[in-house]
Amino acid sequence: MKSSWTIILEGLARLGFGIRLRCILAAILFVSEPFALADAPCLASPELQSLLRSRRTTDTYTSLGNWFASRKRFDCAASAFASAFRLQPTSAAAAYLWGLSLSSAGRDEQAIAPLEQSIRLDPNDIRPHLVLAAALDRMKKTAEGEAEWRAALAIDPQSTIALDSLSQHLVDKKDYSSVIALLDEPGAESNWTEVQSLNLGMAYAGRAQLDKAASVLREGLNDHQDSLPIADELAVVLMLLGNNEEAYSIFDLALSKHPGDQPTQILYLHSMVTSKSDRAHNYCNKLLAAYPDQWEVLYLAGLLESRKAEYEQARAHLEHSVSLNSGYYQSQQELGNVLFELGNLLAAKRHLEKAIALGDNQQEVEYELAKVLQRLGDTAQAQEKLRIYQQLRKARLDATQGAGKAEMGDQAIAAGNPSEAVSLFREALEINPNEPLLYYKLSQALDKTKDFAGEKIALQKAIQLNPNLVEAQNQMGYLADRTGDLTQAEDYFRVAVRVSPSYVVAWINLAATLASEEKWQDAKQALRHAIEIDPNNGQARRLEQALNDAHSGP
Repeated sequence: MKSSWTIILEGLARLGFGIRLRCILAAILFVSEPFALADAPCLASPELQSLLRSRRTTDTYTSLGNWFASRKRFDCAASAFASAFRLQPTSAAAAYLWGLSLSSAGRDEQAIAPLEQSIRLDPNDIRPHLVLAAALDRMKKTAEGEAEWRAALAIDPQSTIALDSLSQHLVDKKDYSSVIALLDEPGAESNWTEVQSLNLGMAYAGRAQLDKAASVLREGLNDHQDSLPIADELAVVLMLLGNNEEAYSIFDLALSKHPGDQPTQILYLHSMVTSKSDRAHNYCNKLLAAYPDQWEVLYLAGLLESRKAEYEQARAHLEHSVSLNSGYYQSQQELGNVLFELGNLLAAKRHLEKAIALGDNQQEVEYELAKVLQRLGDTAQAQEKLRIYQQLRKARLDATQGAGKAEMGDQAIAAGNPSEAVSLFREALEINPNEPLLYYKLSQALDKTKDFAGEKIALQKAIQLNPNLVEAQNQMGYLADRTGDLTQAEDYFRVAVRVSPSYVVAWINLAATLASEEKWQDAKQALRHAIEIDPNNGQARRLEQALNDAHSGP
C-alpha cells in the first residue's frame, strides 16, 4: 500500500496550486535509499544542526522536518513540523506537514488534530482532506472518512485518489446506485482509473445490469490492459451472460501476461468446471501438478472425478481438500456424495450434515441426505429432508421463472412498451410475491402508463418489503410532492438520503421540497450535500441559483 506521502505527491502533481505549492512539493520529495532509524535520536545533518542552533525559526524547523521526512524518519519530522507550527500557528502548511508526518509514522489518532487545524486555516487546500480521509479509513471510521473524501471532491471533482477511495467505500457498503451516480455521470467523458473501472463494473453487476457491467469492464480492460482484477471480473460477468468462450479468451489473455497468478488460474478452472467445458480435466491436472496442496484445486479435481464416476480418486482429493479447509461446504457436500456412492453411509451422512451446518441451502444437499437416511433406515428423517428438498426446488423454479418474466419486462420497457411490461412484471410477482425490486420495476412501468394510483401501491409494497430501497423512497417522495403533501415528501426524501448518503437525486429533491416549505436554511444545507457529491450537477446548480434568487439569507 502506498504511503500517504507518496499518494499526496502523485495526486497533487497536476492540480496547479502555483509556485508556492511546487516549492513545498519539491522540498518533501523522497530520496531513494531506505533507512531503518525508528529508534535513532532525532539528529539531522551537521549543517542543519548548526543552523538550528543559530536560527530557531519556522523556516529552519520546516527544513529540518523535510530532511527527516525525506529519510522516512517521520516521528522526527513530526516533532520538527510541530515546532514550526508553534512558532507560526497561522501556517496551514506547517499544520498539514505535522499531521502528514504523524500519519506517515502510523500515529493516525494524533494526526487528526493538526490536519483539522490545517483545514480550518486553509479550507481550499485538498491535501489535508486526503491525508485525513486515509487516516480515518485506517482507523475504521468509515463515515468520517467518507465525509473527507467528499470534501476533497468538492475542491477537485476529478481527484483520482478521492474517487478511487470513495467508490471503494460505496462498493464495500453495496451502495451500488451511489457508485454509478459518482462515476458514470450522463454525458461526461469516461476517464476512469483501474480502481474506478472495476468498482463501476461491480456496481452495475450488483444492480443486475450485466450488459452495462460488461461494457464498462471491457472499456476498463482496454485502458488498463494488465489489470487482473478487471479481467477476472469481466470474465465472471461474461460467464453470467452465457458468453463462455469470450470469458475463456479473457482468462487466456490475462494469464498470458500474468502466467503465475494462482487466483486467476483457479477462477478460470472454476469457470470451466461450472460450464462443463471439455478443457476442464486437462487444465485441472495442470494445476494439480503446480499446486498439489491447494484445497480449492483439490475440490475441483474431486468434483470432476465424481462426474466421471472415478469415486476412489475423487474421495482422496476431496478428503485432502477438507483436511486443508473444513469450512467450505461445497467440498463437504461433494465428499458426502462420493462416500455415499462408495457405500460409506455414516461418513456420508456426517459430511452432508456438516455442509448444511456450514450454510449449504441448496436443494441438492437435502436430496442427497434424504437418500442416505433412507438407506440407513431412518425413514422419518428421510421424509422430512425430502419435504425440505421439494420446498427448495419449488423456490428455485419460481425464482428462475420470475427472473425470466422480469427480464422480458425490462426488454419491453426498453422497447417502449410499458403496458406489456406491466403485465410481465405482474406475472413475475405472482411467482415471486416477496421481491421488492419487482414491485419497484412494476411502479416504473405503471408511471409510464400514467397509472399513478397503481404506481403508489407498488411503491408502498416495495418499501414494506425493503425499507432501504432508496429509489422507491425517492419516488414516493416525488409522488407526495406532486400531490402537494410536502411534509410526507420531505419524510420520504430524508429516509432516502439517510439510507444512501450519496444519492444526489434525493438530496436535490429534498432541497426543493424544503424550499417549497420555506425552510430556507435546511434547503440550502441539503443542496450543499448534493453539490459536494456532484459539483457539476446542472440540476443542483440551477436550484442553487433559484434559491439564491428567492432567498438571499444564510
